[in-house]
Amino acid sequence: MLVALAALSSGCSASDDVVPEPTGAAHEIVPEPGRTIEAPPASISGLDGYQIAAIIPDASAASAALLSASRAVVSENGANLHEFPVDEDGEDPVGAALDRALAMRPDLIVGLGDGVVDVFSFESAQRLDQQFLIVGAQLAEPTDNVAAVVWDGATSRGSAASSDGELDDASITEERGEDAFEAGLASIQDGITGAVLHLG
Repeated sequence: MLVALAALSSGCSASDDVVPEPTGAAHEIVPEPGRTIEAPPASISGLDGYQIAAIIPDASAASAALLSASRAVVSENGANLHEFPVDEDGEDPVGAALDRALAMRPDLIVGLGDGVVDVFSFESAQRLDQQFLIVGAQLAEPTDNVAAVVWDGATSRGSAASSDGELDDASITEERGEDAFEAGLASIQDGITGAVLHLG
């Protein structure tokens, strides 16, 4: 399903006046919700002041690579990145980090890798006015406020569903993360949400 990026920020964004305008004909690319499509070439513009909250689910090498990738892409495009690492000893580590992120009312909440999937699967469906992006994993049944970017070796759907092939943490590199983060941001800017983008 299609959601223009502007819709996610109405009345709840920290930067209502800086939300980029959609630039693509998304209806020609994503005809139905939850579809997996090949990621189109990424072209990002107008992200000055855009507020992004990143949920970091653990201290693994994969999460570190995706965080470094996020920092690089955000820095290059003038957005602001707010990092929310989980307390792995907490009762609900990802949920608590997500609550902290939601409290700042960001334009976009990004989940780094498969460690966020189970919590995002429930919470994103309860918060349709908040845009989410998952990098390196996907939801089994995404609502139209969730975009995801996957690639071979990084296609987890969390504990409730099987992945699209074998998972391989070695496939999660900073370079791959940058490509995925750029593709996800461009997709949202073009109004392509509720879909899973596959990097070739």
